[in-house]
Amino acid sequence: MPEFLTSVDIPVPDFSIDYHSRLLFLGSCFADNIGKKMADLKFNVCLNPFGVIYNPLSIANSIELLLEKESFQKSDLAFYNELWYSYAHYSWFSDVEPEKCLEKINNSFQHARDFIRNAEVVFITLGTSWVFSLKNSGDIIANCHKLPASNFKRSFSSVDNSFRHLKTSIFNLRKINPFVRIVFTVSPIRHFKDGAIENQRSKASLILTIARLQEELSCIYYFPAYEIFMDELRDYRFYAEDMIHPSDASIDYTWKQFAKTFLSKESILLATEIQKLIAGMNHRPMHTNTAAYRRLVASLSQKLETLSEQYPFIDFTAERRIFPPDQG
Repeated sequence: MPEFLTSVDIPVPDFSIDYHSRLLFLGSCFADNIGKKMADLKFNVCLNPFGVIYNPLSIANSIELLLEKESFQKSDLAFYNELWYSYAHYSWFSDVEPEKCLEKINNSFQHARDFIRNAEVVFITLGTSWVFSLKNSGDIIANCHKLPASNFKRSFSSVDNSFRHLKTSIFNLRKINPFVRIVFTVSPIRHFKDGAIENQRSKASLILTIARLQEELSCIYYFPAYEIFMDELRDYRFYAEDMIHPSDASIDYTWKQFAKTFLSKESILLATEIQKLIAGMNHRPMHTNTAAYRRLVASLSQKLETLSEQYPFIDFTAERRIFPPDQG
């Protein structure tokens, strides 16, 4: 019987990830999707400390900031439409009060600044080759924060330009963290505001940039998320209602391919146990005042205690809030 899909061959890396690995995720929404899966399963993850970033120049700049900057000050912020914000950050960090905006930015920044120096793997998802810069200064920005389009210049970052910026930031990172590995992906989310043709050119430029980095740097790896969506998930049932973003089913499928590629066998088994535990804890029956529910709570509480004792390095604080030990 024929297989009704074209399988994508995934390069096998020369390393594996376990629950002791320190993993930093940077980039577009796809980095958020996979990074959140890893964090939910209790891996040691630092996820998008600047928020979602789409283009290679802004991602390279984010790495440079983590390596060079001590902290963000009020002078790093701008104000528009009643909100304080940073051009280096996503809108999650914006606030009506500059002090609260800086608090959110610096809490995330300081954690990531320490984390990147000992990260074993940095996952970078590139979303688009289109870049925005401020007309009055020429500075590359990560987010426009809904300011008037007349404030910005929009330009296409060539393979040479993207390669140069990313190579420099990776080189500087390896001076501080010489054994770090960098895994690139290209986001399968299409930027249809650019148009179908320009979106494809943009993605092609990103793929060529990563290929060139792989040719020159031994620490560079590639996970074909874009290719998996284009070939193995070539059907609109794998997309959300907007027909652009991936559905939960496609994210889960890609996650499983990702896990098979990078996770050790032991970590996959443990992740499966943790997933079952969390799914059980998140289940909310209609009737909780029953003997069956009390037995379920006792069973899950015991499972939580067993995993906590076997793997003391995994943080189950959130789960203990749901089912404290004395509920068993």
